[in-house]
Amino acid sequence: MRLSTILILATTTLLASCTSIPQYAGSCENEYAVLDAEFEGARVSGCKAEKTGFRIQIDPEDKPINPSPWYAFRVTPKQVGDITVEINYSHAAHRYRPKRSEDATRWRLVDEARVSEMNSGKRVALRLSLGDEPFFISAQELLLTGAYEKWINDLIERVSLESRVIGESVEKRQLIGVFSKPEPGLTKKEHVLLIGRQHPPELTGAFAMQAFVETVFADTTLSSDFRNRFHITVIPLLNPDGVVHGHWRHNMNGVDLNRDWGPFTQPETQAVKRLLDDIASEPDSELRLMLDFHSTNRNVFYVQPDEDETVPPRFVADWIDAAPTRLPQYDFERADRFQTALATSKNYVYGRFGAPGITYELGDQTDRQLIDASARVFAQEMMQTLLASDSSLEDKAKPSE
Repeated sequence: MRLSTILILATTTLLASCTSIPQYAGSCENEYAVLDAEFEGARVSGCKAEKTGFRIQIDPEDKPINPSPWYAFRVTPKQVGDITVEINYSHAAHRYRPKRSEDATRWRLVDEARVSEMNSGKRVALRLSLGDEPFFISAQELLLTGAYEKWINDLIERVSLESRVIGESVEKRQLIGVFSKPEPGLTKKEHVLLIGRQHPPELTGAFAMQAFVETVFADTTLSSDFRNRFHITVIPLLNPDGVVHGHWRHNMNGVDLNRDWGPFTQPETQAVKRLLDDIASEPDSELRLMLDFHSTNRNVFYVQPDEDETVPPRFVADWIDAAPTRLPQYDFERADRFQTALATSKNYVYGRFGAPGITYELGDQTDRQLIDASARVFAQEMMQTLLASDSSLEDKAKPSE
């Protein structure tokens, strides 16, 4: 696919205009507690201890940036009582409801009565109770690199899968892909690609992806039939540097990875492009579907409209439109989007392969159990829809390279 000048210029301009904002390192202390950001996934840009609490600053990693203001810090009590932590945002308003955990694994929402928003959400005061144990406060649950490693290893133990390093991030963290092993001897190689965590704060999309993938690799007849026909590639964590550093949006070069599909200036997106190049170059090999998991303010699927021919045809209508009968409690939107020059995974995959390229978005506050249950239903419906498609389809929608 030829790269358009507009995409190259847009990415060059973005790189040139991003202003890096240094991250705070250290801790501050008063007679009640110590507040620090010295752990993976933390984000505090500045901290001032006050008599009865702390005042912290939250800045993005770069600007301009999408308003996804991530914060995460730890409080270590020195005595029992209450403190107030005031969060001050420099480049956005409060978006994520604060969550608390003593072990960084089990999370609960901070009581709304203890959260006060001021100055149109640019300042937020949290009244926090102190006990005997340290605790974490975070914009969303922490799902970090170690948790991904364990999750991948658990998958591989249960199913005949392969994992391998597909590339490295800017800071040389390994990018891991998980690959299925279809039945040998298939004359047609049909591929499905699942991508997650291009944007670090988008945890609800990450939770949906995990449930979706677990269903595809479950010990069921449907899943087995699907895996025997389709080559499945899963890239669960495409922006590990951003996750580690508590970024709002970007990788370590100040680039939004989901605006780099076309220019491919970054090592993370280049790693995926190499996989797609392999699919494109292999005889009798076709990409049938790409799902990219994200989060926003609601549950929504960004899809090709029915007027846009895809291979397989009518996939969106047959898949998404069938789901509500099984998910009456799950409110979601199908948002049709025609092809544009925006360098997203969705546009790139459809533009190059003619396959459905879909952005699967979950609401920030969507109930976590409902995320899990709905993702499993969507995975089952996806498998049934693709299995019902004709494996001998000619790729009529695929444009010339």
